[in-house]
Amino acid sequence: MGKPSEIVVKLEPALDDFVRAEAQRGSFASSSEYIHDLLQEHFEATRRSMLEALDAALDRGIADVEAGRSLPIDEAFAEVRKRLGITESGR
Repeated sequence: MGKPSEIVVKLEPALDDFVRAEAQRGSFASSSEYIHDLLQEHFEATRRSMLEALDAALDRGIADVEAGRSLPIDEAFAEVRKRLGITESGR
């Protein structure tokens, strides 16, 4: 990752109290560190989920090819253009 940047977030008092208490309870040096950790966990979970979805899509594609459910690329693009109403000239 690149150089850290600073973002200022304003929290309503109840949420601010919650974040401060959670940071202290979790032995974080600051509320900022606690929020950074939460965001990092969310980022990694989202990334993992996206990679799992990609893997599943690739597995489905490979299974389709192995089962003979595929078209040569020029036929596939022709079918897409037909479904989208795109002519060979692109209009």
